[in-house]
Amino acid sequence: MATRQSSWDDNGVDPVAIRPGDLSDLSDVMHVMEHAFPKTYGEGWNHHQCRSMLSMPNARLLIAERKDMVCGFLISRQAADEEELLMIAVSPVCQGQSVGYRLLEHMLQSALNHGVVAVFLEMRADNPAGKLYSKFGFQRIGLRKAYYTGLNMEKFDAVTYKAILTV
Repeated sequence: MATRQSSWDDNGVDPVAIRPGDLSDLSDVMHVMEHAFPKTYGEGWNHHQCRSMLSMPNARLLIAERKDMVCGFLISRQAADEEELLMIAVSPVCQGQSVGYRLLEHMLQSALNHGVVAVFLEMRADNPAGKLYSKFGFQRIGLRKAYYTGLNMEKFDAVTYKAILTV
């Protein structure tokens, strides 16, 4: 699993803390989601979808925050010895500052601690986050043609990925 040391303090940027979240964080999650996902692709969830997912057994929410704001989140769900990364988002003002990296790193370590051996995800085929996932060993395992529907009913493919976790 990839690791990275933070140099944010050296750059004068407040460090980001990763903590478990719950339904009380839903308004902050929705605020990040509203700004992080372009409407073009139809990837963001609404309030009801988020609340429903976070109410499910074995759903996990991670919150990335600075002292002054929530800057990102990650939602995943464990089933037996597998975890599915359902959603990860970083506020545009915090993008490019390793927030997504830290959220994913924290989720993978937590999954490993919970006995997870494989993590799955799907994303839009041209999503630049693919570079991040490859750093953590995710391998492409499938393609879902025309999976996302954008604002103008335009269709976008989704790619599925899998990472095997090892100690």
